[in-house]
Amino acid sequence: MKQALYLDDCYLKEFTAKVKSVKDDKFVVLDQTAFYPNMGGQPYDTGRLVRDGEEFPVVFVGKFSGEISHEVSKPGLKTGDTVKGIIDWERRYALMKYHTAAHVLAREIHNEAGAFTSGNQLGLDRSRIDFTLDDFDREKIPGWIEEANEIIAKKLPVEIGTISYDDAQNDDNFSKPSKHLMPNLPELRVINIKGFDKQACGGTHLKNIGEIGRIEFVKAENKGKNNRRIYFKVV
Repeated sequence: MKQALYLDDCYLKEFTAKVKSVKDDKFVVLDQTAFYPNMGGQPYDTGRLVRDGEEFPVVFVGKFSGEISHEVSKPGLKTGDTVKGIIDWERRYALMKYHTAAHVLAREIHNEAGAFTSGNQLGLDRSRIDFTLDDFDREKIPGWIEEANEIIAKKLPVEIGTISYDDAQNDDNFSKPSKHLMPNLPELRVINIKGFDKQACGGTHLKNIGEIGRIEFVKAENKGKNNRRIYFKVV
């Protein structure tokens, strides 16, 4: 059984699971979960676990030693309990928009400037991407944003699949903006924006980039030698 249900279905809002363990009356591990843990620049999901009508708010989700742990704000859950998990969908969907937008923007900037992604951090009001870029011409950034919006307007579908690490290494077009960040795993999860970009990624994404809306430029910063940061929001 795959513990992380969001890997196959990013739109899953509710699920049923068994409690595998509880630590300190608040750190709960389930046999399966749709809650996304805090990792990869994407913040954790919030929501609640429900047992026999009693709600246990989920205030943080992390991944430790390969297990996804849900921090709840009240005690009472026990090993063996059956619970219903309910995702805070408004928060999750906003992060899905930002994460998919980050893929579009990273690929567009790579195509235009040859920049490689060196980091990212998603947020609910704005997000940022860091790039390795020698020529930092701020005046070009709004143009890159508009070109990314033209791609979004095409409403390209997004597919989730897998690829072997060896095949990914031999595919010149795969994960081009961030190939140097690819984890060395036998099999990689792929986010494929059809006809535009294929990236190794473990995060949650939209089914179609048209759901993003539009990207707006917020600001840019020089973060040191060859490291540039662009802040953006989706509207």
